[in-house]
Amino acid sequence: MDIRINSGSGGDVNMMHRVKMIVTNGFDPDVRVYKEAKYLVAKGFDVEILCWDREAKYEDREVELIDGIKIKRLFPRANYGTGYKQVVPYVKFIIACKNYLYGKDYEYLHCHDLDGVIVGYFCRRKKCKLIFDMHEYYGGQERKRKSKYIINFFINYMHNISNYIIYLNEIQRKAISNNNIEKLIFVPNYPEKGYYSNINRLKTDKLRISYIGGVRQYNELKNLFDACIGIDDVNISIHGAGTAYSRLKEIEKNYNNVNITGEYHFSQSAEIYSDADILYVVYDIKNDNWRNAYPIKFFEAIITKTPVIVSKGSVLEEFLRENDIGFVVDGSNIGEIRDLIIGIINNRSLLDEKVKSLEKIQFKYT
Repeated sequence: MDIRINSGSGGDVNMMHRVKMIVTNGFDPDVRVYKEAKYLVAKGFDVEILCWDREAKYEDREVELIDGIKIKRLFPRANYGTGYKQVVPYVKFIIACKNYLYGKDYEYLHCHDLDGVIVGYFCRRKKCKLIFDMHEYYGGQERKRKSKYIINFFINYMHNISNYIIYLNEIQRKAISNNNIEKLIFVPNYPEKGYYSNINRLKTDKLRISYIGGVRQYNELKNLFDACIGIDDVNISIHGAGTAYSRLKEIEKNYNNVNITGEYHFSQSAEIYSDADILYVVYDIKNDNWRNAYPIKFFEAIITKTPVIVSKGSVLEEFLRENDIGFVVDGSNIGEIRDLIIGIINNRSLLDEKVKSLEKIQFKYT
């Protein structure tokens, strides 16, 4: 489906359009949410994002204005993660959103991810259009049979009641019933070109391996650390925060070539990529979502001409091999990771070859 936004002859029509977005994080900002909201603001829409700041990190910034986007943070306390401990705070967040939106005028309720659209289900009003923005693939085979059935029920139900469904890739599209195909809008996870125009990568004696983005893969990143023990010609940098950040930070001191920096603003992306020779995009492929994911960092690597290491058996492997832009490894095999890293160190011209391949597709995915 192709949605075209008409600003009208005078440019004032879209000021009538009010969008409320719901996102179940504190908006640090969330890059995908930010890009979509900024686009709508540029088209004349009034956009307000309701955020769940679980750890009250931004309690002093409950209301904020970022690039014309209104931010309203709500604070039901909870630690990041999943499981039954999230249920009560999640219900409190639903109630807080519902109370905040009561009596307010808006035409679109744009809900990010499955947990966000469930909140939207309880907050929607009759004349409002409900938009389900699917940030990932939800049909994981690794789930227990009962939980998978419940989650699939919610997904299908939300597809049915939504007016529009935003999706990232063809794997998500295949899970949509024929009755809902006309609701689909394709918005891939491509980076905004302007933030990556100042890449200035200087060569160094050491091989710089970086992970950039949400830090959720404890085992895969620890395996990388372990694989590089005793290799003096490697520096590993982890940029970002997430559910695995604290655990990785605790073991950082055990390695002399690992630097875990924590949260960063996406406006710092050019600086961070300038200090990376390789981007590590390795996940647990037993998880269907991670095996089938096209994360934004993968496309950031392309626009910044940064060779990548991806998981063997992931959907990224086929893309990587077709375009010759990096390397493939079994993220659970420390010996295989180590052999790959040593091989690259001993033949740095391999990276130059991958960079040449990246130049051919550098601006195709923005």
